[in-house]
Amino acid sequence: MKREGRVSKKLKTWGGLVLCMWMATLLGGAAPLKYTEDRLPSNLNPLYADDMYSERITELIFERMIGWNRDQKPVPMLATSWTIAPDKKSITLTLRKKVKWHDGKPFTSKDVAFTIKAMTSRRSQITDRYLAQIIKAVKTPSAHTVTIVFKKPLNKPVKWLQFKIIPEHRFKGKMPKRTNYFSQKPYGTGPFKFHRWMGKKIKMRRFKGHWRASKIRLKGAMLQAIPDKNIQVEVLRYGGIHAIVRVRPKDIPVFERDQNIRLYPYSTNDWWYLGLNQKRGKVFRDKRVREAFMYALDRDNLRSAQLGDGQTISGPFSPNDPLYNFNVMPRGQDREKAGKLLDQAGWKKGAGGIRRKGGKTLKIRLVLPKSKESYRALCLAVQSELRKIGVKVDLVWKPDAAWKKMVFKRGDFDMTLHIWNFDDLSSIYPLFHSKGSRNYIGFKSKKVDTLLTKATKTTDPVIYKAIYGKLHKVLHKELPYLFLWSLTNYSSISARVKNVTIHPFNYFHFAYSWYKKAEN
Repeated sequence: MKREGRVSKKLKTWGGLVLCMWMATLLGGAAPLKYTEDRLPSNLNPLYADDMYSERITELIFERMIGWNRDQKPVPMLATSWTIAPDKKSITLTLRKKVKWHDGKPFTSKDVAFTIKAMTSRRSQITDRYLAQIIKAVKTPSAHTVTIVFKKPLNKPVKWLQFKIIPEHRFKGKMPKRTNYFSQKPYGTGPFKFHRWMGKKIKMRRFKGHWRASKIRLKGAMLQAIPDKNIQVEVLRYGGIHAIVRVRPKDIPVFERDQNIRLYPYSTNDWWYLGLNQKRGKVFRDKRVREAFMYALDRDNLRSAQLGDGQTISGPFSPNDPLYNFNVMPRGQDREKAGKLLDQAGWKKGAGGIRRKGGKTLKIRLVLPKSKESYRALCLAVQSELRKIGVKVDLVWKPDAAWKKMVFKRGDFDMTLHIWNFDDLSSIYPLFHSKGSRNYIGFKSKKVDTLLTKATKTTDPVIYKAIYGKLHKVLHKELPYLFLWSLTNYSSISARVKNVTIHPFNYFHFAYSWYKKAEN
C-alpha cells in the first residue's frame, strides 16, 4: 500500500544514508515487536530501574506478585490470592504454583523474601529504600506462602507490594549490586526472556515456559535505541520498527495522516518542574525570588508551543492523581508582580536590564542533561521569559551521568529541568521532607515535615487525602519547585499491532496480549 507523504528534504540531504542503515538493520524476517526509545536503559535489574527506559523494558522480563487490570484494579499475578489482617499490620499471600524462572528453576516464597531483603538493605545501594520504612519482617511458612509484617497499620497495603521479583538463587544469598552481571543479562518470570544485547539493540524472546504461555501472542520483543527523533519517525513509517513509545507533538499530524499507523494517547502521573537549589548561599533560599520566577513564566504558552497537550499544575501531583487539590489554582504570568518581588528581595535592575544586589549579578545556571536536548527550544523560551524580568540564565548541557552527579550528588547547579514519574507506590515524602532521600534541592519547612510525617501515621484514607490536600496548598505557596505541567503522551504504533492497551506508568504491563498481524 502506498504511504502518504515523503521523506523530508532534510533527511534526504543529511540523513538518507543513516535512515537506510537503520532500515537495513531492522527489516526482514519474522520479527518480534520492535519498539524504539531515545536511548538505552541504564539497568536491566528492576531494583535499579531509575529511569523510564529501564522501567519499561523490565516490565517485559519481570513480574510482580500483584498486577493491574485495564481498570487499574489489583489482580493476581505471581500471587493468586491474599488476605489482609484485620489490624492491617500484615498480609499473607498465596503464590502461584508451577511458575518458572527463565532458567527453568521454580519460583518460590524464597524469591519474594530475598527481593524484599535486597530492597531494604543498605548493601544493595538502591536509590529509594521505601520498603525499609514499611516492612518489619517477612515469613515464608511454605514454598508458596509468604506473610509480610508491617511496622505499622497500612491503608491499602496491596499497593506497596507491586514491585518486581528477582531470583534468589541467582545471587546465592549475596546482595545485588548496581553493576552486577545480572544488570546486563537478567532473567525473570515475565512473558519475554532476555536474549542478547548488541550495541543499541536489546532482543527478547517469548518465554515458552511462562505460566500463561498460551496467551502470549508476540514472538518476542526488541528495543532499538534511535537518538534522532526524525529518524524514529521515518523508520516507523517505512516499517523498520513497530512502535515509538513517546511521540513529539510536532509529529502527531504526520501519524494522523498515515493510515498504517495508530496514535495511542495515554495519561500518566508524570509531572514536570524546574528544581531550585535552596542550599546555603543560593539565591533561591529567598522565597520572593522563587515566586518571582514563577510569575515570570507563561506556562500554558510554553507547554502548548513546545510540548503539546497537557495541563498546567499548581503543586506536586498530576491532575490524574486522586491527591491533586483542584481548589489550588496555578499562578498566572504577571511580570509586574515578578519585578516587584525581586525589588523587595534587593535585586535591582542595573546596566543592560540585568538585576544586581551587593555587587552580584542575578545570573542563574540552568543545568540540563544532553539526553533532553530535544527540549532545547523550551529551555531557550524559559531563558527568554526570565530575561524579561532582569535575570540572566546560562544553559549548561552535560552528559547524563555528569548531570546526575552535578545535580543529585554535588548540588552544583542553580536550576534544573526534570520530570518525576509517579506510580502507585510513589510518595512526595522523599522529595520535600527535610530529611527526604530525594530532597536534592535542600528545601526545609517545619510545616511540610509535620504534615508529611502525619500522613505516614494514618490508616484512614479520608484523613490521608485531607492531609495531602493541605500539603498541596502549602507547597504551592512555598514553591520548593517551579511546578510546570503534566502532559498527555502519545505512542505511535503500527496498525498491524492489535489489542494494544498501554498502562499509564508500567507501559508494557499488558504487552503479553498484544499481537502482530502478518505482513501481506
